[in-house]
Amino acid sequence: EWAGRYDRIPGGLSVFKVVHSGGRQVVQAYVQTSEGKTICEALQSQAVEKMIATINMVKRHHNCQPGGSFLLNEYGQVLVPTQTGQRFCVGQTTGIMLLRNLDTQEIVDLSDDTGLTTGDPWEMPYVGTVYHLSRRSYLYYWDKTTNCSIRPQFQDKDLIYKIRSVRRSGSVKLVVNPYGLVLVKAPKGAFNFDEDQWGPVYVGRINYSKWFKKEDARECRTGS
Repeated sequence: EWAGRYDRIPGGLSVFKVVHSGGRQVVQAYVQTSEGKTICEALQSQAVEKMIATINMVKRHHNCQPGGSFLLNEYGQVLVPTQTGQRFCVGQTTGIMLLRNLDTQEIVDLSDDTGLTTGDPWEMPYVGTVYHLSRRSYLYYWDKTTNCSIRPQFQDKDLIYKIRSVRRSGSVKLVVNPYGLVLVKAPKGAFNFDEDQWGPVYVGRINYSKWFKKEDARECRTGS
C-alpha cells in the first residue's frame, strides 16, 4: 500500500488509463484539443502488458473490475488508486513508454523535449504528479492527508525562475511528468483570466539532485 506522494490534476483527460479497446486491454492518455480530445495509446510490448496485468490485479481485487486510472510519477513508480480510497505501488518502470496518436499515427514520446523552450505550448498528454509554487516562490508538495506542505531537499532557483517567466506572480500548480518534465497551465491570451481556458506549456526539467527524494512503499508504511 502506498502512503507517499500522490496528487494529479482531476478529470478524465489528465491521467493514464487502462481501457478495453479492440478486444484487448491497453494504456491510453489524452490530449485536449479545440475539437475535443485526441487519444494516445501505448505501444504494445511485454513490459506494457505486464504492467497492465499488475494494475488490473489490484483493480479487480478492490474495484471488482479491471481497468481505470493510474499514475506514473517522476521516478517511474506505478501508483494505482482504488475506489476504497487506498493506493498501491505495483512496480517501477524503466525506459520510456512510447504512445501512438491514434488520429495522426505519430509516435508520442513524453520524455522528448527536443526543440522546446520555456513557455512553448505542450501538445502531448498533460499527465504527472502535481506540485506547487507558492506566492512567495518556494516549491512544495501539498499533503492532503495531513493538510500540510512538504518542501523538497533544495529550492531549485533555476526551475523557479523558469516557472516565473511563464507565470509572473501568484501561486502556481505544476505537473511533473513521468520523465521529469515540468508543465504548467498559462493564459492563451494576454488578458485571459479564466484558468479553465488556459493551455499547458513546457517549463523545463527537474534537477533530481535538488528534488524531492524518491519514496519507497515500505518506508511509507512504517512512516519513516
